[in-house]
Amino acid sequence: MQFSFFIYFWMISLVSSVKPKFCINCKYFIPPSNGNNLFSKCSQFPQENTNYIIDGKITLDEYRYCSTARSYENLCGEEGKKYKPLPKKKSS
Repeated sequence: MQFSFFIYFWMISLVSSVKPKFCINCKYFIPPSNGNNLFSKCSQFPQENTNYIIDGKITLDEYRYCSTARSYENLCGEEGKKYKPLPKKKSS
């Protein structure tokens, strides 16, 4: 019985120590030009280029919105499968 309590509290401590994977803390996060984070984009997921069939140029400047990438499991998904944390800043 005591062992099961130990396992239970150990699992609770693991779950509580997991930090959420917020896009704003990801290295692929592209802040929006208008300052509204609802329109932020993810550099991990470029959109299909529709201009290619017109001018033959491949550009990757347009990316999917973060909200779109996190909504689909085949992209980043709710868990943030492609999430990479920002590098830690060195303190001087």
